Amino acid sequence: MLKNFGKGRNASPEKSVQYGYSPSPSPSRSPSISAPITGPARPIRFVYCDDKGKFRMDPAAVAALQLVKEPIGVVSVCCRARQGKSFILNQLLGRSSGFQVASTQRPCTKGLWLWSAPLKRTALDGTEYNLLLLDSEGIESYDQTMGGLDETAFQHLSLVTHMTKHIRVRASEGRTSAPEMGQFSPIFVFLLRDFYLDLVEENRRITPRDYMELFLMPVQGNGEGIASKNEIRDSIRALFPDRECCSLARPLDNENDLRRLDQISLDELRPEFRSGLDALTKFVFERTRPKQVGSTVMTGPVLIGITESYLDALNKGAVPTISSLWQIWMTS
Repeated sequence: MLKNFGKGRNASPEKSVQYGYSPSPSPSRSPSISAPITGPARPIRFVYCDDKGKFRMDPAAVAALQLVKEPIGVVSVCCRARQGKSFILNQLLGRSSGFQVASTQRPCTKGLWLWSAPLKRTALDGTEYNLLLLDSEGIESYDQTMGGLDETAFQHLSLVTHMTKHIRVRASEGRTSAPEMGQFSPIFVFLLRDFYLDLVEENRRITPRDYMELFLMPVQGNGEGIASKNEIRDSIRALFPDRECCSLARPLDNENDLRRLDQISLDELRPEFRSGLDALTKFVFERTRPKQVGSTVMTGPVLIGITESYLDALNKGAVPTISSLWQIWMTS
């Protein structure tokens, strides 16, 4: 699952702050900064959980982001462990290695990691920006579901249904509705790996997005199980109004080669996989744009401040307020 954080250009944050968590930027709570990153570009830890169970930003990442004064667009990849998140990010980087890829059942990534050198990109409207790539720790278990969409795939997204309980759009309101949150949501891309189905519906060819939309339709019936399934579907539709689905065929047939995928050149991969990968990277690069809320454009320092505010709120058990946090950095 890829999230393209380029949404929110026309959203306007509220200025009033009545309750919720809305700290003011202060040097006393600013994250520590290490020396600037030197040497070749590499993945660096961005957010982690310390031995006391508190979320922290790594000083090395803070130092790297402080240098990025221009607009930033963000692409993050998240899913269960051992699903190939790091491999996809390396393809966006245009290299076979970078983010760690391994063949064992143990996950490689803990916390959130970013590539130390953002990619210089130009949006379709001509805006120049820095593309920041984020890798995330695998969620839930190490088991894998490959092929097409099924109920299990949607159950693994059940966390989405709880987002509105822990994040508020405006300080002057109670629980935020999913459609309100959707104004600030990134583009959501559901990536299907090892896809093998022939996409046909009622004797006509359909796209991967059509296929996803069919699964997002309400399930007919009654009962608690049906209500839970539809809650997840309703949340995804409301939280991510801008969504897409892409599919990738199995890259290789040989199991031993699959275990060393990062060591194999793209020319050796199946043509179906390469064409799907080309379509995915084209979509990501074309649709990404600098993140913006109101008149505030995301830069490295803004991302540091907003991330620190979110982590501070979560560590204190408070409810972060999107508009309040952006408003702070609009006026600071």
